Amino acid sequence: MANQMIYSTENIDISADSDKKQVHIELASSGYRPKYVSLFIDDRDELERIIQALQTAKSSLE
Repeated sequence: MANQMIYSTENIDISADSDKKQVHIELASSGYRPKYVSLFIDDRDELERIIQALQTAKSSLE
């Protein structure tokens, strides 16, 4: 399976491509003409740092 959708909402899509060994994160603004930002992450260390940052952000909200 090449591309697998992991998480999807109106404003966030996260997928993993096992062939390319990368994660794709797409963020969209809301509104009549949404703007998109796409991140392609193929560096595992960078991915781990992003995951850790999100976990830290989550912990700070508790």
